[in-house]
Order: sequence, then structure tokens, then C-alpha cells
Amino acid sequence: MKNLTIKIKLILLFILIKVIPLLFIAYIAFQGVIKLDNYFSDSTKKLFLENKEIISNTANKAIDDSIKMLDKKSQLSLERLSYEIAKNVANFLYQRDEDILFLSKLNLNQKIIEDFYNSKQREVIEHGKYYYDEKSLSWKVNESIKSLKREKTNALLKDNEKEFNYTDPINLKRRVIP
Repeated sequence: MKNLTIKIKLILLFILIKVIPLLFIAYIAFQGVIKLDNYFSDSTKKLFLENKEIISNTANKAIDDSIKMLDKKSQLSLERLSYEIAKNVANFLYQRDEDILFLSKLNLNQKIIEDFYNSKQREVIEHGKYYYDEKSLSWKVNESIKSLKREKTNALLKDNEKEFNYTDPINLKRRVIP
């Protein structure tokens, strides 16, 4: 070291004091960047998987809730329809009870019975003869039921324009019977 000039000694001292620590700091920073990249990658994957699970659970819960509500709505609709049918049958039977009570209070003869019978006329729907079809394993009717086609099949109200299910009325045979 004695042979070296001051200039070279200063350069070596500069390298020793400045450049080597700088390289060491750069190496530490590079290792930190690699670890930070690994940390961000792992946490991003973990966050993605957690969010995916949350979204999947939320979607499944929403689907299950929708199914339950549709089932409940169908059940209520069927119960309401059953109630209305039972109520109509009960009203019919009460009317027959009233007719019987009314007739029991009268002095009956053939004319009164015929007049009463003819006054109790109602319209009923006539259907064709049914037969069992072995191919389709279902009951079918001999004559086809025709629907009345209407010219205008779109919604009349603005609120119904988006979802409008139009059903043509069915032309059923009707007759009045006592």
C-alpha cells in the first residue's frame, strides 16, 4: 500500500466507504422488493379467493332465498285457489240446502216441483268424450278446443309492456240446464 499514490488511495477509500455500502443497500433493497412482490402476490391471491367465496356464498344464498320465495308464492297461490274452489262448492251446497228447506215448507204438487226445477237453471260447460291414449299415457278428448285469436295481442298498459303474457280465450261449448 505504500507504493500507491494518494489519488489511488482516495479512490480506493471512496470505493470502500461509498460504493460497497451502496451495493450492499441495493442488494438489501432488491431482496425487499422480491419479498414485497411475494407478499403482494400471496395477499392478492388470498383476497381474490376470499372475495370469490363471499360472492359465491352470496349468490347461493340469493338463489336459495329466491327458490324459497317462489315456492312460498306457489303454495299461497294453490292454497288460495283451493280455498276459492272449496268456498264455491260450499256455497253451492248451502244453496241446495236452502232449496230443500224452502221446498219442505211448501205444499208440494207436480206443478210446483216442475216450476221450481225449471227456475233453477244454470249454464254449464259441455266437454267432449274422453278416451285414454296408450301412446302418450294420458287422457284426451275427441274434439279439439279452439282458441279465439285476437288482433291485438300486446299490452294496453305501459306498465305491462315489459312482461306481458297474453292468453287467447278458449271457445267452450256451454248450455243451460236445470
